[in-house]
Amino acid sequence: MTLAKLPQNAKVAVLGAGILGLTFTYFLSKYRPDIQFTIFEKQCRPGGWMLSPSLVVKDTQESIVLEKGPRTLRGVKDGTLLMIDILRQLGLQSQVEVLSKTCIANKKYILDSSREIVQVPDSIGSAVNFAKNVLFMDAKMIFGVLEEPFVKPLKDDETIEQFFKRRFGSTALTDNVMSAVIHGIYAGDVGKLSVKSVLPFLKDIEVQSGSVIKHMLKSLAKSKSKTPEEISPELQEYEELISPCAGLLELQKKLKNYPMIKLQGGMEVFPKSLATYLETNTNTKILYNSTIDSVDAITGKVNGEQFDHIRSTINSHALAKALPSTDTLVPELKSIQYASIFLTNVYTKTPSLIPKGKPGFGFLCPRYRNITQNEDALLGTIYDSDVENNVEGLFSSVKATPQEANKITIMMGGHYYSHWSIPSDGINLKIVKNVLESKLNVDLSKFNIKVIKDGEPLEVDTIKDDDLIISYNLHLHCIPQYNLGYYETKAKVDEILQHDYKLSFGGAVFGDGIGVPDCVILSFKDTLKLK
Repeated sequence: MTLAKLPQNAKVAVLGAGILGLTFTYFLSKYRPDIQFTIFEKQCRPGGWMLSPSLVVKDTQESIVLEKGPRTLRGVKDGTLLMIDILRQLGLQSQVEVLSKTCIANKKYILDSSREIVQVPDSIGSAVNFAKNVLFMDAKMIFGVLEEPFVKPLKDDETIEQFFKRRFGSTALTDNVMSAVIHGIYAGDVGKLSVKSVLPFLKDIEVQSGSVIKHMLKSLAKSKSKTPEEISPELQEYEELISPCAGLLELQKKLKNYPMIKLQGGMEVFPKSLATYLETNTNTKILYNSTIDSVDAITGKVNGEQFDHIRSTINSHALAKALPSTDTLVPELKSIQYASIFLTNVYTKTPSLIPKGKPGFGFLCPRYRNITQNEDALLGTIYDSDVENNVEGLFSSVKATPQEANKITIMMGGHYYSHWSIPSDGINLKIVKNVLESKLNVDLSKFNIKVIKDGEPLEVDTIKDDDLIISYNLHLHCIPQYNLGYYETKAKVDEILQHDYKLSFGGAVFGDGIGVPDCVILSFKDTLKLK
């Protein structure tokens, strides 16, 4: 898309007060304090899918954070560095918690074909067990690894499944490993997702090196030789013009020891605090409970009000509905598919939810070749209490005080819901109980189960040792799917926007990935073009 510099005292409309709309406004307001921002938000709160309500226990006044959306940031990404610096600027550095490389919460698991929880390798012993039970169950895979360096490259786009099957002669990698990884990120189907859009580096490796195996071996050799540390040009400009004392290079070095980052009060702390800052310190007004009835992306009107630029971070179908039916963007926006998630938080005071001897971050569930074999539509389970019990402050020496209570999150649905209608809440609750019993070996007969329905107040009178709290939410159309054909759709949308449109897209729909850090760095890059 083409982004032109905005005139003095410009008016900018931002569609959506999620983290992506808020960070875009923050960055641009730093460069251009003269700009007037209006953020349209359909909900009564900021944050979008970033939601961290607390379960209130009335008799003890205890508050238990239940993450309903993104809960951790992974890797030393540019967007992560920017988020942490913003938190420092907001005086919230004490909220930033990290997990070290060596703590047990970094252990990850995958269900094998017999539905046993198998650890993802972090040692020679676990690597042997993983290869035996997960990776090399298909004998073709062994020969496929040996033959992969001789497979001819293919420039054309294909699904993730097609890519791995073509290069390794087997679907073992996609069936048993990649499908699980993709479930944890996109909740999508490796048989439909575009490798060029989801894993573009693999296509680059194939075209440039001719072989994934050869590239991996070369990368291992290069990793032994140290290279000078530096930050990206975008981060350099951020330091020069927005936050001169950020020290992002030092922060980047420090975070290499901590592959996982979370916020003490839940991820929603970030958007809530950022929204308050913007309304208090910038020319920004946030219109909550505001539906977007009409958008003219050429004239720049939103609900009849004139703007110099429109930044959309909302669902592409919602935007398509607001645009004139004759707008050439409409069919492209409608073509984007979304996945829905049935998310369940489970809490008990007794340590009985996480399998003994298998602590960690949680497990992901690979796809099953026969769709009827995964009637649970299970995507994965996160061991929240293991994560919370092993954190330490990034900017302090404070460490978590381990608690006996267990808290987990079960995720179901995703692409499986495209094969049948989304089950009723009652059926999904039965499935949740089945997952607890069959996958986590929880004896539910020992518990008094208390269910908090979607939309009900998150509160209970008391929590006894034999109480099991279940809180569930159905997140409809929450994750865009980069299915085969998306790469071409994105290119077409970029081409359309070059013709007199006062519109740009932020976030996951037409960005460089669906991860929060990926979307935050996109917000910053686009402000550089508009400033």
